[in-house]
Amino acid sequence: MMSNFAKRIKKARLEAGLSQEALAKGISQLFDKKKISRTAITQWESNKTHSIEGGNLLKATKILNVTPDWLQFGYGNMRPMELIDVTTRRIPLLHYQEADYSEEKYKEILSEVGLDETLTQIAGPDAFAFRISDNSMEPLFTSLDLVIIDPAIKPRPGEYILAKLIPTGAIVFRKYKSTSPFLTHQFELISLNEDWGNIILTEKNSEIIGTLIEHRCKRRL
Repeated sequence: MMSNFAKRIKKARLEAGLSQEALAKGISQLFDKKKISRTAITQWESNKTHSIEGGNLLKATKILNVTPDWLQFGYGNMRPMELIDVTTRRIPLLHYQEADYSEEKYKEILSEVGLDETLTQIAGPDAFAFRISDNSMEPLFTSLDLVIIDPAIKPRPGEYILAKLIPTGAIVFRKYKSTSPFLTHQFELISLNEDWGNIILTEKNSEIIGTLIEHRCKRRL
């Protein structure tokens, strides 16, 4: 058991592969959108804060995939039960800047998620987990939902994909749509949130990274 909150939250943050700034940003984007600074995370990890607002504690557990009792008091399991003792295989959890998993520099991954026996039989050798970071696919996919992506599966119209926009290097998660049966090298990326525009792409200015094989979300709070 970790001796204090400061050590526990630092351990969880490092295992999630997040910087202090990234954790602060993630907490600031959840629920009530109340912002906290990187300095606040530094104070948490240095034991300079004697009390933490309950809302911020709950947000931190959601981002870091740890249980509230473990993070606050050091009691019980570190991970939620759905992530414990039900996995037959573990895959890397990547962030937006890491989504091109084929690159050599991402072979040492700090954070992983488990697959159950059924998904293990489906997922290819390069499958990875990816966390949604915006609201472009609401209401079906919300910020911080977890999606399992398989680069080996070629998408069919109506499926959800992760794609890279070559001119900018941006990574987007969208619904895949074929624009025409006669334009096999052109496709459209559909946003479920009407406030976001759709994107028409070709094989020359984009790269399909992989296709969704599982969506994991927690109860909406």
